[in-house]
Amino acid sequence: MITCIVQARMGSSRLPGKVLREVLGFPLILLTLKRLEKSREIDKLILATSDKISDNPLHEIVKGEGFEVFRGDEENVLKRYRDCVLEHGGDIVVRVTGDCPLIDPDIVDNVISHYKMYDYDYVRLDVPDTFIRGFDVEVFSREALDKAFELAKEDRDFEHVTAYMYHHPELFSIGKVRGESLFNKSYRLCVDTIEDFQLISKAYEHFGDIYVSAGDVVKFLDNNPDIAAINSEVVQKHV
Repeated sequence: MITCIVQARMGSSRLPGKVLREVLGFPLILLTLKRLEKSREIDKLILATSDKISDNPLHEIVKGEGFEVFRGDEENVLKRYRDCVLEHGGDIVVRVTGDCPLIDPDIVDNVISHYKMYDYDYVRLDVPDTFIRGFDVEVFSREALDKAFELAKEDRDFEHVTAYMYHHPELFSIGKVRGESLFNKSYRLCVDTIEDFQLISKAYEHFGDIYVSAGDVVKFLDNNPDIAAINSEVVQKHV
C-alpha cells in the first residue's frame, strides 16, 4: 500500500497560519489535499498535524472535508510520520509538505513510478537543482523510515523526516528524478512568506481552476516575469 502523508501545522515563523489562508475560496491545505486526490498511485492520503490545541482549527477543517487526519508530536516530525504509518499502514510512504498548494499529481506519480521501477530506499524530486521548489515530493520504504527513526540523532533529522536518509547515502540507496527544461527553473511555488502567497494567489486567480497543471503554471510565469519576480528575493530556510 502506498500511503501519502502531508505534514502541516498552524505554526510558522514567517507566515503563521499560512495553511489556512484562502485562494479561490479554499484554504491552501485543502488545495494540496484535493490535488493529491487525483494521484493514480496513492492508496491512502492523510494529513499529519500536531496534537497541540493550536492545530485544532486545521484538524477540524480538513476532517470536515472528509480527509483522514493523524495527530502526533509537534517538533519530532520523524516520529509523527513513523507513528502515522504504525496506525494507518503503508509499505511505501510519500512525503509532501502542506505548504505546496500547487503540488501536481502527475509529478507525484512519476516519482512514485521511479521508486517502484528501481531498487531504491528513497527517491526525491531533484529540488531545487533541476526542479522548481513547490512541487517537492519524496518517496521511501517503510523500512527506510524505521531505520531513520532508530538511528537519527540530530535535531534536523527529527524536524525534516528524511534528512537522515539523504545525509547518509552509505546506509540508503538514493535516487533522484531530475527536471528537464520546462521545470528546470528558479521559480518558487511553495508558501513560506507573504510574497509566496501573493504569487500563488495570482497564479490560481489567473486560471480559476484548483486543478491547473504544473506545466500551465510554469508557462504562465514564463510569460509573466513581473509575477514570477514577486517572491524572487525570498531566501529558503536552510536544512
